[in-house]
This record gives sequence, structure tokens and C-alpha cells, in this order.
Amino acid sequence: MAPGRPIALAAALLALGAAGCGQSDDRDRVRGVAERFYAALKAGDGAAACEQLSADTRATLESDERAACREAIASLEIEPGALTAVEVYITNAKVDVQGGESAYLSLTADGWRLSAAGCTPAQGDPARMPLDCELEA
Repeated sequence: MAPGRPIALAAALLALGAAGCGQSDDRDRVRGVAERFYAALKAGDGAAACEQLSADTRATLESDERAACREAIASLEIEPGALTAVEVYITNAKVDVQGGESAYLSLTADGWRLSAAGCTPAQGDPARMPLDCELEA
């Protein structure tokens, strides 16, 4: 074996291991944000639910409902439930919720935040309108 190969191999293995840990850490953070969001909805705590939203999502909700986020979020038809799956794709994530809804998160300057929630497959051609979301930016 060439003299530099063991070091290069060790460095490559460390990089792969670190990437895996980052993915696992992100998955845990995404799960935490989503669980806090759905727990707050279930408890009727609009302020706590809004803390889990991205700034754009919060602004869109307040504009659409013409109310403060903590009040507007109560008008949405989002079913709280246990998470059944968490997928992370670098700076975006998807969580599936028991009952068939999904939520989407983005990595922001404030950490992982929800960018859409209460998403279900749309009626009609999925290529043209793949999801209907109760809340989105």
C-alpha cells in the first residue's frame, strides 16, 4: 500500500462518518421542531406553534388571515398527530404525520422551521398540482 493511502482512507472514512452524524443531528432537530409544532397545535398554544414557523410562512399566514399568527393559526385545519417518517435533504426536510398529512421544513438562519404544513395530495394531475397545503409560505 502506498504511504499516503492509509491517511487518505482514514480521512475519507471520517468525512463520511461526520456527514452521517450531521444528517442524524438534522433529522433529530427536524423531528423536534415538528413535534413542538404539533404539540402546540394540540394544546391550543398558537404562540408556541408560530415559533416553529419560518418568517415567510408566518408572514403569509398573518397576511392571509388578517390576524396575528398566534390567533390565525387556530383557524387552520391541520390535524396534530404522531410523526411517522422524517426525511432530510441538505436544507429541506419532510415529515409525515399519522393520518396522512405531511409538513415541510427549511433550514433558516434561525434553524429548522416549518415552511408548509397540513399538506395532502391534491385532486387531479399530480404533476400540475402535487399538494394542497393548509399552511405555506
